[in-house]
Amino acid sequence: MAINKQIKIQKLDPETEKWEDYYTCYAEINKSSGKEYFNARTNITQNTFNFRVRYISKLEDTIFNTNKYRIIYRNKEFDIKNVDDKLEKRLKLTYVAECITI
Repeated sequence: MAINKQIKIQKLDPETEKWEDYYTCYAEINKSSGKEYFNARTNITQNTFNFRVRYISKLEDTIFNTNKYRIIYRNKEFDIKNVDDKLEKRLKLTYVAECITI
C-alpha cells in the first residue's frame, strides 16, 4: 500500500474549545474493523481505521496526547484512540482512529 491519501490532523484549542488545523499530510489508510448496533432507535455504525504516516517531530505530541487531536479524512471526523510508534524508531506512526456515524 502507498502513502497517498491526504489527511488533516486537527488540535483542540483548550481556550476556545474549537478544533484548529494542525498538520496536513499523506497517509496509508486501512480499515481494521467495523460494527453496527442499535441504540435508542438509532442505527450507529462504528468503523476503526489505521492511518500510517511518516514521522516528523511536529507529531511527537500526538503520541501521548491523543485526546487533544483528531483526524479529518474525506470530510469525516476520526477520534484517535491510539498511536503506535513501532519500537520507538520514529520512522512511521500508525494512528488507530474511530469514525462513528449515526
